[in-house]
Amino acid sequence: MPGKLPVLDKQILSALTDDVGQATAALLIESLKVEIDTAEKKLHEFADSVDLDLLENLAHGLKSAARSFGALRLGDICALLEENARAEADMALIESQLVLFKDVAAETIGALKKVRMN
Repeated sequence: MPGKLPVLDKQILSALTDDVGQATAALLIESLKVEIDTAEKKLHEFADSVDLDLLENLAHGLKSAARSFGALRLGDICALLEENARAEADMALIESQLVLFKDVAAETIGALKKVRMN
C-alpha cells in the first residue's frame, strides 16, 4: 500500500544525484515535478474518456520515473493504476485510486520542493 512507503527515499535520490551530478539532478527534479502535475490532469482525462490503454501507459511511465527518483508512494499508486487499467477494472476503483494519486502527487511535489542540492 502506498501509505506505508516513504514519500521520498533519500538514499535513492542521493544515489541518482551521485550518478548524474547535482546540477543535472536539480534539472531532473524540476522536470519530474512538471511531469507529475501534467500526468495528474492527463490521468483524469483518460479516466473520463475511459481510455484505459492511455491511462495504463501513462501510469507505467510515471511509475518508472517516480521510483528512479525515490518517490516510492507515487510509484506504487501508479503501479496500482497501471494494473487496474490493464485489467479493465471497475471505473469506480480507478477513480478512487485517482483521488489517492492526487494526494500522493501533492505530497511528492512538496517533498521534491524541499530537496536541496548542495
